[in-house]
Amino acid sequence: MVKKAVLAVALAALASVAHAQNPGKPRLGLKAGATLARLTGNELDMLAGPNYRVQLGDRHTGYNVSLAATIPLSSTGLFTVAPELQLNHKGYKLTQTSLNTTELGESETLRINTVDRTLSYLDLPVPVRVNTNGGVYFELGPQVGYLLGSSTDTETYSKFSDSRKEATTKASSDASGDVAKWDFGALAGVGYQSRNGLTLGLRYNRGFQTVLDTKAIESKPKSANDAVILQVGYLLQLGK
Repeated sequence: MVKKAVLAVALAALASVAHAQNPGKPRLGLKAGATLARLTGNELDMLAGPNYRVQLGDRHTGYNVSLAATIPLSSTGLFTVAPELQLNHKGYKLTQTSLNTTELGESETLRINTVDRTLSYLDLPVPVRVNTNGGVYFELGPQVGYLLGSSTDTETYSKFSDSRKEATTKASSDASGDVAKWDFGALAGVGYQSRNGLTLGLRYNRGFQTVLDTKAIESKPKSANDAVILQVGYLLQLGK
């Protein structure tokens, strides 16, 4: 009985895909939304070298804006390619805690750096979609990105062994020399697009390129972009 029920659901899903919405004409429009990003990879606790212990924080919150298109690939509307030119603000949060006094100032016994960094990319995602007749779609495809810039906000907490009080300082930097210029990855997502062009989508984007240059660190930790992207938009039909 259970097997029959599962088979019935599977057949219904296949029928829904097979009778996908009419592909119509190509569409062009704008999309925007939020990006929740972080770093993922191997030995990330060594990102700041052997004198600090690194702990990743919550996802960095940024935003994205896209010039988006949809181009039918089949007469049935089953497949669509949906390229975008996207300004995407990714990034990460982390905390660095000193493990010894090698890099600390005079009489400084502890230093904790709380880092919130924004990495701005010009991304080109090119997903292929599988559409259903209800407007729901599933997508998968490659993505390439170029780094436009970086901004870092750092809050530093210090303790001292002499009479100085504990201190907290803040600093900002636009340096990007330690970040790879190109990012290559893939995305997978699900969304909804109405016949009048209103669209809502949720994507997961994972980079394959190491983001931070760690050649000077013996363990050479690897870090990659990891982002959850929510978008809303409107795409106009081209042609009559």
